[in-house]
Amino acid sequence: MDDTAARPKSLKFKEPVIDVAFSPTTNLVASSLITGHVFVHKYDVGSNQRQVRGKPHKKSCRSLCFSGDGSLLYTASKDRSWQAMDVETGAETTRIDGAHEKPLNLIKYVNEQIVATGDEAGCVKLWDVRQKKQAFSYSEHVDYVSDMVFHAPKRHLLATSGDGCLSVYDVRKAKPFQVSANQDDELLSVAVIRGGSKVVVGETDGVMGIFSYGQFGDVTDRFPGHPQSIDSICKLTEDLCVTGSSDGLLRIVQFFPHKLIGVAGDHQALPVEKVVLSYDQQWLASCSHDHTVHFWDIGYIYADEDEDDEASEAAEQKYTNESKEDHELDAQAVAIRISRDVDSDDEEDESEVDIDGCSDAGELRTSEETHPEETHPEETQTDVAQPDKPSLDAGADSEEVDIEDNSESESDNGWGSWGGSSDDEAKAAKPKKKRRKGEELADKRKARVELARPTQSHKRKTERKAFFAGL
Repeated sequence: MDDTAARPKSLKFKEPVIDVAFSPTTNLVASSLITGHVFVHKYDVGSNQRQVRGKPHKKSCRSLCFSGDGSLLYTASKDRSWQAMDVETGAETTRIDGAHEKPLNLIKYVNEQIVATGDEAGCVKLWDVRQKKQAFSYSEHVDYVSDMVFHAPKRHLLATSGDGCLSVYDVRKAKPFQVSANQDDELLSVAVIRGGSKVVVGETDGVMGIFSYGQFGDVTDRFPGHPQSIDSICKLTEDLCVTGSSDGLLRIVQFFPHKLIGVAGDHQALPVEKVVLSYDQQWLASCSHDHTVHFWDIGYIYADEDEDDEASEAAEQKYTNESKEDHELDAQAVAIRISRDVDSDDEEDESEVDIDGCSDAGELRTSEETHPEETHPEETQTDVAQPDKPSLDAGADSEEVDIEDNSESESDNGWGSWGGSSDDEAKAAKPKKKRRKGEELADKRKARVELARPTQSHKRKTERKAFFAGL
């Protein structure tokens, strides 16, 4: 609380102020007095100007509120009447006398069609503003109605009473939605917080009871800390409220976690009757028994929240940018890795050479066509040994068979060792297993040696073949 901060001057009256209300659309504030007078002022940091002054009620005006568009001002009085007046002209537009059997204690704007009132006996009534007649009446309470709040998403009207109960009404139905158990203490004020999930009530012993919305049988949490009764609760944000207590202090209270944040104003030990928030969330107005309406600066609460929101947005944006950069770097690394793998595969393909020193059949064909003089006619014209013509000379047969096995057939068409017998074709038809480069090179060297000089085992095989062919 900063007493030196610039703020509108306090409004001083000759009689005690019972209630105060801000316009929801402009910088107007209305005050009701114990004498039945009603004042409307235009407030500013420099000066205040009175717009309306009237006495719509014969007895004290206990409650007032603005309509949703700020064009009308509703008032309720001890004389059991309520009325609506035009804010610009001060003229009366609606008046209901004898609205309740008991003196009215409270009036609450619900929507453009409905206004709610509560009396000293605990009766709550809903009024059709267009037809100017009663819509519903509820008698769930046995003591005075202390406060009411309308929760628009559920279309529920919540009311607290001196009998210690919280009642909830669906404004579309004639029966109450739910009534809580008795809290063994008077309930003086009420507010809906946490996005409509919690309802907080103020009690005479300084404890704040918290209901979970929809579970109004009993409180689910309690927050002590006020030394005296909590006569008024003003919602600031979904987690912050300002309370007006009988010790004269306006306290800023945080919920979940529960703690006292600070003091927004001080009425010098005089009980606070009401505390409200301006439409631009810059000022608090409160009234007490000192015949004065005080203004308090509360804009710093929302400035801090805006800074926190900006900081969180900046941090989130930074995190998003860093994530994008990380994804881009990962994509680049994957692309480089893929290109390296492709290059290595190409190198392996190029390193796979045939036993004749050619990379593929096409290259071999090209070499054969380019150098036709290197072919040996005598090798290509050699016939394959016939099993039905046995030879008597085993040595000659073995030598002849050896030459035949290593020679090229007439059907190779210049393909060299790639063309040959059906065994070679069958081997070529089989899928080639991928082996390591070192193993393939070793096999190729071995094949070259075998082609250049047949081994002894190969000679023995051919000799045995020739021997059995001669039998």
